[in-house]
Amino acid sequence: MKLFKVLNQVGKPLARTLLHMSIAGTLLPAISKEVALTGPQIRAAISDRYVTDEHHWGHKYFSDGRVERSENGRHRPARWSIKGDRLCLLQPEISKDEPVCYRVVRIGDELQYRDDHFVAYRGSVRPMPKKD
Repeated sequence: MKLFKVLNQVGKPLARTLLHMSIAGTLLPAISKEVALTGPQIRAAISDRYVTDEHHWGHKYFSDGRVERSENGRHRPARWSIKGDRLCLLQPEISKDEPVCYRVVRIGDELQYRDDHFVAYRGSVRPMPKKD
């Protein structure tokens, strides 16, 4: 009730402005800008880190280029490298010679690996899990 009394005292235009500011202050932080990462930014973001969607997959990126992947309960090795502004994964079950390369985009705390048509992976960067 006190809020309504204050709003009546300050007038409708100011009340509308305050309401809009309140809504914008609540919603704007949730809207994050999409940022395409450069090769050095990709390396800095994932080297010696764990990227995961917390449910279906997780990739441990070691600075020497190794990747330990856990995808839908399967554990598989891979190699990672940076070519230009793309993250490239050499996955032996797909090819032993030709890596699959992705553009990496950061949206807030999330990284997305995108090929030419789709988002292939979407996850968050975490510290490397402790060894058991």
